[in-house]
Order: sequence, then C-alpha cells, then structure tokens
Amino acid sequence: MDPVERKLDNAGQALLRLQEVLDRPKDDVIRDSAILRFTLAVETAWKAARAVIADQAGPERLTSASPKAVARECQIAGVLDETQAEAVIAMMNDRNLTVHTYDADRADALFERLPGHARLIEHWLLALRAAMTRR
Repeated sequence: MDPVERKLDNAGQALLRLQEVLDRPKDDVIRDSAILRFTLAVETAWKAARAVIADQAGPERLTSASPKAVARECQIAGVLDETQAEAVIAMMNDRNLTVHTYDADRADALFERLPGHARLIEHWLLALRAAMTRR
C-alpha cells in the first residue's frame, strides 16, 4: 500500500474509534476516552494531510510542517475552503487543550465540541481522498 494511502487509512481508523465512543452514553470514562481518541484522530488526520500535500505539491511546499500550517496549505490546495481551514485551526487549538482536561469543566466543554470535530475530520479525510484521486 502506498504510504500516503496508509496514512489516510490510519486516520480513518482513528476517526472510526472516536465516532464509536461518541455514540455511547456519556460518563467520565467515556468522556476521557473520547478526548484521547480525539487527540489520536487529529494527529493522524493532520499527518495524513501533510502527506497528501507533499505528494501533490512536493515536500518543498510545506515550509512549516506544523498542524496549523498544514491546514493553511490544505486551503491553498483547495482541499478545504477558508471556513473549513479556520475550523481545523480551532480544532487544533482544542487538541492543544487536551493536556488540561484534568479540569472536569474543561473536559466537559471539550467533550461537547467533539461531535462537530469528528464531522470536520470526516469531511477533511474525504476531501483528502478526493484530492488523491485527482493526481
């Protein structure tokens, strides 16, 4: 399997694991599991996006390999529109907050945003796969 396809598949599997836990009734264990799975889904998604952009435009296109820079590159490449790129950047900010989820109020607030983030990751991965078929 192509390495870029493998990254997309890994991201898809991580997303499925997040969606799986979000379908369960919420308690502290489910909330904490969902936050961890969200972190994994975001990490695999942005790394898959980085691989797709590098494959499509060349590795020199990625002047910065940070998650937020990759979101911007996805916008430039037409994978995401401006609103979606901004939403991905906001999602990255939430990913950065996961280290502070020992605070129950923060964890609960983040958990409430996870279904929207899961839909965004799903859209992003579908758009990345579509970009791969256009190569």
